[in-house]
Amino acid sequence: MEGTIFDTGLFRVMAPEGWSCFYGTDSSGETTPKKVHVYKAAMTPVDIFTHAGITVCYYGPKEYYLSPKHFYDDVRDMEPFTLGAFTWNGYTCASCGYPYTMLETQWEGIKFQVMILTQNGEYKIGFTDEDVQAVIRSIAASQ
Repeated sequence: MEGTIFDTGLFRVMAPEGWSCFYGTDSSGETTPKKVHVYKAAMTPVDIFTHAGITVCYYGPKEYYLSPKHFYDDVRDMEPFTLGAFTWNGYTCASCGYPYTMLETQWEGIKFQVMILTQNGEYKIGFTDEDVQAVIRSIAASQ
């Protein structure tokens, strides 16, 4: 699948054609290379509030990661699966009424969390969509 590689210096992810990548922010509201939003049909960073898409979060070897699984409603576990370079654990859930598929993996001390917002208003994506799978498959550490 064709796309553009977005490299933060910590990790990289591919935005398929028709998708855009934007840096996320940390808890202080500062732009961070540890979070990237990959959203379908998004033109500006503000579109992440109205479109469906994927958020990839990076946690380095010395950073603590606690799964947010217990904060969500309607949690349903998925069978672990391998896609790209990683074996992922995941679950579907709802947050504030929005449907998500959440994925987590760990490799050599690095942890990735992938949050797939599957529907936001008229915009919908699915975990099994070819372009969604391509985004997940493309995730890799930059080192």
